[in-house]
Amino acid sequence: MNYILNEDVAEETGIHVGDGSMNIYASSGNGACYTLACHERDDREYIDSFVLPLIKKIYGKTPKPRNWSEGTYGFRFCSKEIILFKHNILGLPLGRKDNISVPKQILSNKQLMFAFLRGLFDTDGCVPLWRTNGALYPRIQFVSISRRLTDQVAEFLRSEGFRVTFWVHTTPKKNWKEAYCLSINGRSMAERWMKLIGFHNPKHLKKIALFGLKKETFIRPSRVVKKRYASVA
Repeated sequence: MNYILNEDVAEETGIHVGDGSMNIYASSGNGACYTLACHERDDREYIDSFVLPLIKKIYGKTPKPRNWSEGTYGFRFCSKEIILFKHNILGLPLGRKDNISVPKQILSNKQLMFAFLRGLFDTDGCVPLWRTNGALYPRIQFVSISRRLTDQVAEFLRSEGFRVTFWVHTTPKKNWKEAYCLSINGRSMAERWMKLIGFHNPKHLKKIALFGLKKETFIRPSRVVKKRYASVA
């Protein structure tokens, strides 16, 4: 089957890089499966109202959402064809995502990158509420254990006029990895984010609304960027 690499696929890829995983199981009758696991309370509306319809639109799949262990909510579907497209064409890893990166086809296209970042920050990003001199101060932040991914995101955002703060978070906890963090701070940067990228996750939109940004800037309309790929076995 052929797949069109457009903004919908780029955004779903960002969601995958954020909170998804996939693998091929030789001993399983299902063979190849993709799983998305987000926060069971904060992300439920996002999955039900946006992610599941997006999966159906792109791949024709209608997985049933469920509560996973450790307070997560999401879904799983199995399709060797889709997993091979994600792995062989987009270069997404099977199993662990420690060194995951932005697919080169997306990184080289500005509009696809905007869509990818929307999906990535909807899942692995946050909008913490800070007060400065008694007023709310907007911050849009992202954390990953992949240094390569974080560097790619920071470099792209800077090229698009964003001021990006980067730092490394370490922990003494055993078997915990370093986390690579970036932050976009200030009202002008939040306005630029909403103009160019935006959010689809209601939990982020509700916080952004507290800063008084205009509602019509919340969800950026999709542009048509298409390139067709075939799944390769």
